[in-house]
Amino acid sequence: MAPTTVATNNAAAAASSNRVMYLVMGLGFLGAFMLGGMVNEQEAFQISDMNLKSSVSQSASHVWNTVTSYKTGSDGSDLSSDFSKKVKDATVTPKRKGASKMNQERIDAVRTEVKTVLDMLDKYYKVDSALLSAKEMLVDQGWSRGWDFSKPANHTKPTREMKLIDTMARALVDPTQDTFIIGTIGSSVAAGHDNCVYDSYENQLMRTFSKVWEAASMKLEIQNAGQGGGCGDSHENQVWCIQQNVSPFVDIIHYSWTYFEAGIGGKVERESLIRWAQLMPRQPPVHALNVGGAYDDKLKPGDVTRCYGSEGDLFDGYEDYGHNAFCMRHSIVNMWKNKSKSCFQGGFVGDFLHTTTRYGALETNQERKNSLGVVMRNWHPGPLGFQAVADGFTYTYSLAILGALDLIEEALHAKKDIVKLWTNERPIMLRSHFRDPLHCDPLYCTVEEAPTCLNYELPTFGWYGASLTPTHDNLNPYRGELQNWTIWHQDTEGPFRMVPKPDQVFYASTPEFCTFPDHCGGLSATHGQEGRAVFKLPKMEVGLLVVCGCCGKEVGKDMFLENEFIEIEFNNERLHNNTWDIWPNGKCVRLLKTHLEDGADIGNNGHSYLSIKVKPGLKEPIRISHVITH
Repeated sequence: MAPTTVATNNAAAAASSNRVMYLVMGLGFLGAFMLGGMVNEQEAFQISDMNLKSSVSQSASHVWNTVTSYKTGSDGSDLSSDFSKKVKDATVTPKRKGASKMNQERIDAVRTEVKTVLDMLDKYYKVDSALLSAKEMLVDQGWSRGWDFSKPANHTKPTREMKLIDTMARALVDPTQDTFIIGTIGSSVAAGHDNCVYDSYENQLMRTFSKVWEAASMKLEIQNAGQGGGCGDSHENQVWCIQQNVSPFVDIIHYSWTYFEAGIGGKVERESLIRWAQLMPRQPPVHALNVGGAYDDKLKPGDVTRCYGSEGDLFDGYEDYGHNAFCMRHSIVNMWKNKSKSCFQGGFVGDFLHTTTRYGALETNQERKNSLGVVMRNWHPGPLGFQAVADGFTYTYSLAILGALDLIEEALHAKKDIVKLWTNERPIMLRSHFRDPLHCDPLYCTVEEAPTCLNYELPTFGWYGASLTPTHDNLNPYRGELQNWTIWHQDTEGPFRMVPKPDQVFYASTPEFCTFPDHCGGLSATHGQEGRAVFKLPKMEVGLLVVCGCCGKEVGKDMFLENEFIEIEFNNERLHNNTWDIWPNGKCVRLLKTHLEDGADIGNNGHSYLSIKVKPGLKEPIRISHVITH
């Protein structure tokens, strides 16, 4: 079988021959990387009943030991120009070249493949110790709000089921789309830490769900922008970067910040993201992943427990936008007949239904097989826990595809133009179309454009907003002045960072199965003689301007707010720190809240520019991880 194309991380690239190329691939089908030759047949894994074979690049094994540090070229070229070009080039609207409209033959092929997947999952979860069927576990009771795809299909009732069905129908019918994209933002849980990257839920979902899209002559791409906690990020700043962290052309957004939300809440951020998503080209639904939740040993057979139990206003208030959350622990707990047991202790093998994953059952190495049977490593899920997540998304999305196929088939039989029906009806969202927000600030979430971001961390898959201005650009208001900042990425302790030791031993000769692509990064000045960093800013609807630092959760105060060795200007006008504040979290500083309140005007040359200058005496490096604009 030919290898499935994986998403290429476009966050950084070498700009001259003497720069070290940092080769990081975004998570995709069958592992993290595919940059060169393939491993041989005997090293491939057979995956579950799907009989899929994995293949990854051996040449990617050296990815871990490079630290990028790029300087401006002698010709004054933008030190992020290659970075910028790759960001732009990688996110053009995918095209299905020469594709015809969906016809009955293709409908039948997709329907057959969907039923094959569902049949496999039904059989897998039909065990004596299970209280529920696979559908009941993964669809009805595994989500904060159960899905009911048995309702009559129509285009008038604004349900989350119809939003998801419509999302699938548009992708299947649109002759210009050849890739269905799921984009994940989140913490180390989303990244898959404390496992091999091969075992993350995104890669398991890819392996289980991809053949459905292949039957439609399409590809499934899952972009994993999960970032470990060491960079200091949280949902508070990362939701603003949705259009760079993942492609703006995503069909579904996954959001996973379980433990961060448990500490400080997340209604503002999730509501903002739900609304901003409807301003993106494909208006993707936002599906959260929750892997937490206290286990209640008083539960009896038939009792149902769900995550986000106190947040019904978001799920009910944005049902028509398709918002929902999959609850990993709850889906497993609800299925047990004996609810006095818990498999959520760190390192526990088995979930009382199975002792390892489906592909683990084929494994002959007992250490690896046991590792694949762990539900929770610690606070991070293990492969078996992630399998439940992947299966929950697979089963739910497969049912939505069946609903979409029914609608498409009905329209074909009625001699309707299905391309026109599903590609011309997506409404343009205006500010006035949004209902009043429940939690988020209307200044930022009742808008007509989603925010933009320049994010120097890895990986990213989308478009930048602000861009670093070349030193000798004719429009650079500081042209000719010293501008010698560098792009920096944090070293990572080798290819087995955040990987259990048994898996390190198992993959000693093929570490690319385990290596994570996430890395802290920033635009860096290490001493006061490196001058300015000048950013050209995009069109800003609100006038919000935020800079974030690396690395740590509270670096914003010392790095920016109270740093006497930096000067910040907006369109050649000095911004004074008595007008700034720490926002939206401790690593970031809000320089401008809005055009209206701060009196910030567009620059004389038609663009707005942000300048950050370091002065002699700088004691600690300045590292700008994000520039957020809105």
